[in-house]
Amino acid sequence: MEVALKKGFTLAETLITIGLIGIVASLTLPLLISRYNEKVTIAQLRKTYAELSQSIQMSEVHNGSFKDWDYSLPQKEFAEQYILPYLAKGAQKCYSSCFAGENYWKNINGTFREDGEYFVAPHYKYNDKTIVINNRNIQRQDMNDIKYVNFIVDINGDRGTSIMGKDVFMFTLFNYTYLTGGWVTTPLCPQGEHYGLYLGSIGSYWGSYCGTLEGILGQDSVRGTCKPNGSGDNCGLAIEKNGWKIPDKYPIKF
Repeated sequence: MEVALKKGFTLAETLITIGLIGIVASLTLPLLISRYNEKVTIAQLRKTYAELSQSIQMSEVHNGSFKDWDYSLPQKEFAEQYILPYLAKGAQKCYSSCFAGENYWKNINGTFREDGEYFVAPHYKYNDKTIVINNRNIQRQDMNDIKYVNFIVDINGDRGTSIMGKDVFMFTLFNYTYLTGGWVTTPLCPQGEHYGLYLGSIGSYWGSYCGTLEGILGQDSVRGTCKPNGSGDNCGLAIEKNGWKIPDKYPIKF
Protein backbone atom coordinates (compact mmCIF):
# COMPACT_ATOMS: atom_id res chain seq x y z
CA MET A 1 0.00 0.00 0.00
CA GLU A 2 1.44 3.32 -1.07
CA VAL A 3 1.05 6.35 1.15
CA ALA A 4 0.74 9.73 -0.64
CA LEU A 5 3.05 12.31 0.86
CA LYS A 6 1.87 15.94 0.96
CA LYS A 7 4.62 18.35 0.21
CA GLY A 8 4.53 21.57 2.28
CA PHE A 9 6.31 24.86 1.84
CA THR A 10 9.97 24.94 2.52
CA LEU A 11 11.37 27.41 5.03
CA ALA A 12 12.80 29.50 2.21
CA GLU A 13 9.45 29.65 0.40
CA THR A 14 7.69 30.64 3.61
CA LEU A 15 10.15 33.44 4.29
CA ILE A 16 9.83 34.73 0.74
CA THR A 17 6.04 34.77 1.02
CA ILE A 18 6.17 36.61 4.33
CA GLY A 19 8.61 39.09 2.83
CA LEU A 20 6.33 39.76 -0.14
CA ILE A 21 3.36 40.28 2.17
CA GLY A 22 5.44 42.74 4.18
CA ILE A 23 6.42 44.68 1.06
CA VAL A 24 2.82 44.91 -0.12
CA ALA A 25 1.69 46.01 3.35
CA SER A 26 4.41 48.67 3.55
CA LEU A 27 3.20 50.09 0.24
CA THR A 28 -0.53 50.01 0.91
CA LEU A 29 -0.91 50.66 4.66
CA PRO A 30 0.37 54.28 4.60
CA LEU A 31 -2.09 55.07 1.82
CA LEU A 32 -4.96 53.41 3.69
CA ILE A 33 -4.07 55.23 6.91
CA SER A 34 -3.82 58.54 5.03
CA ARG A 35 -7.22 58.03 3.41
CA TYR A 36 -8.74 57.18 6.77
CA ASN A 37 -7.22 60.30 8.38
CA GLU A 38 -8.57 62.41 5.52
CA LYS A 39 -12.11 61.11 6.09
CA VAL A 40 -11.90 61.70 9.84
CA THR A 41 -10.58 65.24 9.31
CA ILE A 42 -13.30 66.13 6.80
CA ALA A 43 -16.01 64.73 9.06
CA GLN A 44 -14.70 66.79 11.98
CA LEU A 45 -14.41 69.89 9.81
CA ARG A 46 -18.00 69.60 8.61
CA LYS A 47 -19.21 68.97 12.16
CA THR A 48 -17.40 72.07 13.40
CA TYR A 49 -18.89 74.12 10.55
CA ALA A 50 -22.36 72.96 11.56
CA GLU A 51 -21.72 73.69 15.25
CA LEU A 52 -20.65 77.27 14.52
CA SER A 53 -23.56 77.84 12.12
CA GLN A 54 -26.07 76.56 14.65
CA SER A 55 -24.57 78.62 17.48
CA ILE A 56 -24.91 81.80 15.40
CA GLN A 57 -28.51 80.98 14.54
CA MET A 58 -29.34 80.26 18.18
CA SER A 59 -27.64 83.48 19.27
CA GLU A 60 -29.73 85.45 16.78
CA VAL A 61 -32.87 84.22 18.54
CA HIS A 62 -31.73 85.96 21.73
CA ASN A 63 -29.49 88.76 20.44
CA GLY A 64 -31.04 89.70 17.09
CA SER A 65 -29.48 89.43 13.64
CA PHE A 66 -25.70 89.01 13.55
CA LYS A 67 -25.65 92.09 11.32
CA ASP A 68 -26.70 94.15 14.34
CA TRP A 69 -24.30 92.70 16.91
CA ASP A 70 -21.80 95.00 18.57
CA TYR A 71 -18.52 94.06 16.88
CA SER A 72 -16.68 96.81 18.75
CA LEU A 73 -16.96 94.95 22.06
CA PRO A 74 -13.77 93.61 23.67
CA GLN A 75 -13.05 90.16 22.29
CA LYS A 76 -13.75 88.27 25.51
CA GLU A 77 -17.02 90.11 26.04
CA PHE A 78 -18.09 89.52 22.43
CA ALA A 79 -17.27 85.79 22.59
CA GLU A 80 -19.05 85.25 25.89
CA GLN A 81 -22.13 87.23 24.92
CA TYR A 82 -22.76 86.15 21.33
CA ILE A 83 -21.02 82.82 20.72
CA LEU A 84 -20.00 80.61 23.63
CA PRO A 85 -23.37 80.27 25.40
CA TYR A 86 -24.79 78.81 22.20
CA LEU A 87 -21.77 76.82 21.03
CA ALA A 88 -21.24 74.36 23.86
CA LYS A 89 -22.01 73.86 27.51
CA GLY A 90 -19.00 74.09 29.76
CA ALA A 91 -16.70 75.98 27.38
CA GLN A 92 -13.74 77.14 29.42
CA LYS A 93 -11.13 79.85 28.96
CA CYS A 94 -7.74 78.39 28.05
CA TYR A 95 -4.60 80.11 29.27
CA SER A 96 -1.76 77.76 28.31
CA SER A 97 -1.05 74.77 26.03
CA CYS A 98 -4.27 75.48 24.16
CA PHE A 99 -2.83 73.96 21.00
CA ALA A 100 -0.30 71.11 20.65
CA GLY A 101 1.93 72.03 23.58
CA GLU A 102 1.75 75.74 22.77
CA ASN A 103 -0.64 78.68 22.85
CA TYR A 104 -0.40 79.12 19.07
CA TRP A 105 -0.92 77.08 15.95
CA LYS A 106 1.48 76.63 13.06
CA ASN A 107 1.52 77.59 9.39
CA ILE A 108 1.75 74.85 6.77
CA ASN A 109 5.56 74.97 6.78
CA GLY A 110 5.66 74.38 10.55
CA THR A 111 6.49 77.94 11.66
CA PHE A 112 4.41 79.41 14.47
CA ARG A 113 1.77 81.95 13.57
CA GLU A 114 2.96 85.44 14.50
CA ASP A 115 -0.20 87.54 14.13
CA GLY A 116 -0.45 89.60 17.30
CA GLU A 117 -4.22 90.05 17.08
CA TYR A 118 -4.73 86.31 17.49
CA PHE A 119 -2.38 86.09 20.46
CA VAL A 120 -4.50 88.49 22.49
CA ALA A 121 -7.82 87.05 21.29
CA PRO A 122 -9.43 84.76 23.86
CA HIS A 123 -8.78 81.01 23.60
CA TYR A 124 -11.37 78.50 24.79
CA LYS A 125 -11.73 74.75 25.14
CA TYR A 126 -15.00 73.09 24.14
CA ASN A 127 -15.93 69.52 23.16
CA ASP A 128 -12.22 68.52 23.10
CA LYS A 129 -11.51 71.34 20.66
CA THR A 130 -9.70 74.67 20.95
CA ILE A 131 -11.27 77.82 19.52
CA VAL A 132 -9.93 81.37 19.15
CA ILE A 133 -12.56 84.08 18.61
CA ASN A 134 -11.39 87.37 17.11
CA ASN A 135 -14.03 90.03 16.34
CA ARG A 136 -13.10 93.18 14.42
CA ASN A 137 -14.78 96.47 13.54
CA ILE A 138 -12.68 98.45 11.04
CA GLN A 139 -13.64 101.78 9.45
CA ARG A 140 -12.66 102.53 5.84
CA GLN A 141 -13.73 105.21 3.40
CA ASP A 142 -14.45 102.91 0.44
CA MET A 143 -16.72 100.57 2.43
CA ASN A 144 -19.17 100.58 5.23
CA ASP A 145 -17.68 99.50 8.55
CA ILE A 146 -15.91 96.16 8.09
CA LYS A 147 -17.36 93.92 10.76
CA TYR A 148 -16.27 90.31 10.94
CA VAL A 149 -15.28 87.52 13.28
CA ASN A 150 -12.50 85.00 12.74
CA PHE A 151 -12.94 81.61 14.36
CA ILE A 152 -9.78 79.50 14.48
CA VAL A 153 -10.64 75.95 15.55
CA ASP A 154 -8.27 73.11 16.34
CA ILE A 155 -10.49 70.07 15.80
CA ASN A 156 -8.10 67.94 17.90
CA GLY A 157 -7.60 70.43 20.71
CA ASP A 158 -4.08 70.01 22.06
CA ARG A 159 -3.77 66.38 20.94
CA GLY A 160 -2.68 66.77 17.32
CA THR A 161 -0.15 68.72 15.27
CA SER A 162 -1.98 72.08 15.44
CA ILE A 163 -1.09 72.91 11.83
CA MET A 164 -3.41 75.18 9.87
CA GLY A 165 -5.03 73.13 7.13
CA LYS A 166 -4.34 69.79 8.83
CA ASP A 167 -6.20 69.96 12.13
CA VAL A 168 -6.64 73.73 12.55
CA PHE A 169 -9.11 75.57 10.33
CA MET A 170 -10.28 79.16 9.96
CA PHE A 171 -13.89 80.30 9.62
CA THR A 172 -15.09 83.87 9.11
CA LEU A 173 -18.43 85.48 9.90
CA PHE A 174 -18.68 88.29 7.33
CA ASN A 175 -20.76 91.40 7.92
CA TYR A 176 -19.86 94.08 5.39
CA THR A 177 -20.16 95.15 1.76
CA TYR A 178 -18.00 97.31 -0.49
CA LEU A 179 -19.67 100.57 -1.48
CA THR A 180 -17.71 101.13 -4.68
CA GLY A 181 -17.72 97.65 -6.26
CA GLY A 182 -15.31 97.48 -9.20
CA TRP A 183 -12.09 95.63 -8.44
CA VAL A 184 -13.51 93.90 -5.38
CA THR A 185 -16.19 91.97 -7.26
CA THR A 186 -15.79 88.49 -8.74
CA PRO A 187 -18.14 86.22 -10.72
CA LEU A 188 -18.89 84.42 -7.45
CA CYS A 189 -19.53 87.70 -5.58
CA PRO A 190 -20.77 90.16 -8.21
CA GLN A 191 -22.18 92.68 -5.72
CA GLY A 192 -19.16 92.88 -3.44
CA GLU A 193 -21.37 91.83 -0.53
CA HIS A 194 -19.98 89.68 2.25
CA TYR A 195 -22.46 88.29 4.77
CA GLY A 196 -22.66 85.03 6.67
CA LEU A 197 -20.35 82.30 7.96
CA TYR A 198 -17.82 80.79 5.55
CA LEU A 199 -14.68 78.71 5.71
CA GLY A 200 -11.49 80.66 5.08
CA SER A 201 -10.20 84.16 5.77
CA ILE A 202 -11.44 87.60 4.80
CA GLY A 203 -8.87 87.59 1.96
CA SER A 204 -7.74 91.21 2.44
CA TYR A 205 -11.46 92.11 2.66
CA TRP A 206 -12.14 90.51 -0.73
CA GLY A 207 -13.82 87.47 0.78
CA SER A 208 -11.79 84.32 0.17
CA TYR A 209 -14.94 82.29 -0.50
CA CYS A 210 -15.42 84.43 -3.62
CA GLY A 211 -12.29 82.88 -5.17
CA THR A 212 -11.85 79.71 -7.20
CA LEU A 213 -10.36 76.43 -6.02
CA GLU A 214 -7.29 76.94 -8.21
CA GLY A 215 -6.82 80.44 -6.83
CA ILE A 216 -7.07 79.28 -3.23
CA LEU A 217 -4.45 76.59 -3.91
CA GLY A 218 -1.92 79.24 -4.91
CA GLN A 219 -2.83 80.98 -8.18
CA ASP A 220 -4.58 83.91 -6.47
CA SER A 221 -2.11 86.36 -4.90
CA VAL A 222 -4.67 87.40 -2.26
CA ARG A 223 -6.66 84.25 -1.51
CA GLY A 224 -4.01 81.66 -2.43
CA THR A 225 -2.86 80.75 1.07
CA CYS A 226 -3.31 76.98 0.77
CA LYS A 227 0.14 76.22 -0.62
CA PRO A 228 3.40 74.79 0.81
CA ASN A 229 4.75 78.16 2.04
CA GLY A 230 1.35 79.64 2.84
CA SER A 231 -0.51 80.28 6.07
CA GLY A 232 -3.12 77.62 5.30
CA ASP A 233 -5.99 79.90 6.31
CA ASN A 234 -8.04 78.92 3.26
CA CYS A 235 -7.27 75.20 3.17
CA GLY A 236 -10.60 74.29 4.75
CA LEU A 237 -12.28 76.37 2.06
CA ALA A 238 -10.35 74.44 -0.61
CA ILE A 239 -11.71 71.18 0.78
CA GLU A 240 -15.26 72.53 0.68
CA LYS A 241 -14.88 73.86 -2.87
CA ASN A 242 -13.59 70.44 -3.93
CA GLY A 243 -16.84 68.79 -2.88
CA TRP A 244 -15.64 68.00 0.65
CA LYS A 245 -12.70 66.01 -0.64
CA ILE A 246 -8.98 66.65 -0.31
CA PRO A 247 -7.83 68.32 -3.57
CA ASP A 248 -5.07 66.63 -5.58
CA LYS A 249 -2.82 69.67 -5.10
CA TYR A 250 -3.47 69.95 -1.38
CA PRO A 251 -0.15 70.91 0.28
CA ILE A 252 -0.56 68.71 3.38
CA LYS A 253 -0.38 64.95 3.71
CA PHE A 254 -2.57 63.16 6.24
